[in-house]
Amino acid sequence: MFIPKLYQLQTIDTLTAFLRRTRELGGPAPAFTQITSELTSVGLPYFNAPGFDAADAAGMPYVCLRLPTGGGKTLLACLAVPVVQRELLQRDRSVVLWLVPSKAIQEQTLRALRDRTHPYRQALDAELGEITVLDLAEALYATQATYDAGTVILVSTLQAFRVTDKEGRKVYESSGALQHHFSGLPAETLATLEQTETGTPAYSLGNVLRLRRPVVIVDEAHNARTTLSFDTLARFRPSCILEFTATPATGEAPSNVLAHVSARGSSPPRT
Repeated sequence: MFIPKLYQLQTIDTLTAFLRRTRELGGPAPAFTQITSELTSVGLPYFNAPGFDAADAAGMPYVCLRLPTGGGKTLLACLAVPVVQRELLQRDRSVVLWLVPSKAIQEQTLRALRDRTHPYRQALDAELGEITVLDLAEALYATQATYDAGTVILVSTLQAFRVTDKEGRKVYESSGALQHHFSGLPAETLATLEQTETGTPAYSLGNVLRLRRPVVIVDEAHNARTTLSFDTLARFRPSCILEFTATPATGEAPSNVLAHVSARGSSPPRT
């Protein structure tokens, strides 16, 4: 049985307080400034995620958990998923879009999350019910029943979702295999989806995710700072974005560092 380290538990406590405060205060910006003020005596400014519709960005928590290399980012992400469901979404299931920097890390993460004896999967199983872990190819055919049964975790690289990628183009193309996801939806919901050239909603994986408003986890987030990266994420209208990195962005499109863990343990965010 896995036992989280003290700094991991402290980081999760900070995330819990932030998400709870986000609901209480009506948005992530005042919650972030308030929480960082309590931790450091200096309330840090909050930056909306670039490339998002203003209304979506204002209501979507977008924060970074800074851990050193080897600090257990993947385990911390697993501990964070139930917290987001409980404190922000207030639901017993969600869709998690888990983005990693390379194919090799994707395969490694998929193996770990599918292995019920692995500490990462145990961290999820400890608080969640039914869990389905998918790769992108499997997600292109996943049924509505799969999403309705429990938490779905889709592990991929961000590059695979770009329209310039052969696999990525399939994400946005209409597919008969996904048509049932869109039956019976009200007109106002269908109007929020990406449309085909004929003006009808695309029966695409992109729109399935857009309907479900995924929790986005970005591993090694310093590798995903381009305008294209944020524009890609915005297409899915995430409910929350959690960045994990040892080197958060500080220049253009800065990260909102909610918690910082040094090589010696936990410490408050730094300005």
